[in-house]
Amino acid sequence: MSRNKIFTVAKKELKGIIKTRSQMLVGIFFALWFSVMITIPVVIMVEGSAVVDHFNNLIFYLVLMLGVFMAYLFSGKVFFEEKREGIIETLLCTPLSLREIWSGKVVGVTIIAYLIALLATILITIIANIFSAILLLPSPAILFHIFLVVPAFIAAAIGLLGFGHFLLGMRENQILNISIFIAIFFALFFTKNVISGGYAVSWVEVGVLLIVAVLLLALISYLTRYLSKERIVTTIP
Repeated sequence: MSRNKIFTVAKKELKGIIKTRSQMLVGIFFALWFSVMITIPVVIMVEGSAVVDHFNNLIFYLVLMLGVFMAYLFSGKVFFEEKREGIIETLLCTPLSLREIWSGKVVGVTIIAYLIALLATILITIIANIFSAILLLPSPAILFHIFLVVPAFIAAAIGLLGFGHFLLGMRENQILNISIFIAIFFALFFTKNVISGGYAVSWVEVGVLLIVAVLLLALISYLTRYLSKERIVTTIP
């Protein structure tokens, strides 16, 4: 695959998402809302040195889930809406291969979703330190998680969603979108319960997640070989 072609598609998707101000505002709002509503109770309810573990657990889980949620939110525009409106047909008529189109969309959405995940990390850190009696900063394992695991997982989620949108018909995609939204929202809603289990995130959990993300990306990339332009065109309404 040509990197220049992939980045051309990625640039197109980035511009499209940024121009859709309402969608960008929704993404930023969710990052701000969950950061405030979950961070404050966690920091206030925990005393002593235990707050450090809870802070790192919070970033480990919440930033990852927000990144995946952003992946879901923005993937709907670049995959589902383009297919519903028939825009994807224009791309399919270009010299770009289907894998280049898919890869470019994944790269473009990953960049914007990851930037919002980073924004959430900064917000959580600032808010936590406002309400904590001690200085709270991410541990080395959590920093590795933020800068490598989170973007890898976001890319894997976008790749999987994009593959599904290309493969399935519009009705199946609508059902898939609703199911994924409910699952991610409840995962975010119960964040406080997950991070209060009395454990501390270590390099083991971070490493396992990285391996899972890389394997998912490799698997989805391989599965795109079985997609066809004919299949996509026949599922356009």
